[in-house]
This record gives sequence, C-alpha cells and structure tokens, in this order.
Amino acid sequence: MVLLIDLALLFVGCSSSQQTAAPETTAQRPTNAVSTDPQVNAILEQSCYQCHSTGGSAPWYAAVSPTYLAANSARGVLNFSDWQTYDAQKKGDALKNIEQSVSAGSMPPGDYTALDHSARLADDQKQALLKWASQPALPAH
Repeated sequence: MVLLIDLALLFVGCSSSQQTAAPETTAQRPTNAVSTDPQVNAILEQSCYQCHSTGGSAPWYAAVSPTYLAANSARGVLNFSDWQTYDAQKKGDALKNIEQSVSAGSMPPGDYTALDHSARLADDQKQALLKWASQPALPAH
C-alpha cells in the first residue's frame, strides 16, 4: 500500500500538467537581505527560501515531499520575503524558532533534503545560522 502511494505521488510530481517554474530572478527575491552576513544570506537562499519565501520555486521532484506540499503554511509561519516588515518582536521570535529548528535538525526537513540534496546544511552552515539566529533582532527599518 505504501509503495502504491509513493508511486502515485511520484507520478503526480512527474505529470506534464505541472507547470515548470521560471528561473528565479532578482526581481522575485526579497530586495533587502535578511542578514548583514552574506554567508547567512546565501545559506538561507539555498536551504530555506524554497519554502520560506514567496520567490521560492522548488524542482519538480519536491512535489513528492509532504513537507514541501505544506510550503504555503511554511510561508505563513516564516516568510523571508517579508522579513523587512517584521517588527523586532516578530524577528526575535522567528530567530528563536530558527535556532531551535536548526539545532534539532528539523529544518530543513529530512523528507525535503532527501530529494533536494543542495538544501542540506553542512556543519559549518548550521553553525553560521545558529550564530546569526542567537543574535538579538534589530528593529525593522
């Protein structure tokens, strides 16, 4: 039964009815960086923006990942495209959640990184995110 469900999900992900997303352009990305650290911004773009920004567009195989299918709710929880509009409290809460999720290894989710290896976080990337997330949030400009 599980095999049939997996095959059905794979078929849906491969179906020709699914639109191929256009390559992300600079206009689709948030105009303001989330962090002052370019390394952190690069990590966020590579591993988080697919689900946590309105400019994210995942590869076709992500459609079989239950976590990616819930991406719209992920954007509701944290949307880096809206980061500059967050007040200090909301940024602080988001940073705390990022720190907890990265520390616990629940972000990026395993079912997504199993399909998209480029979203996996190396130890040095995790440390950079944890260092950034442990900083106090600055007010929105």
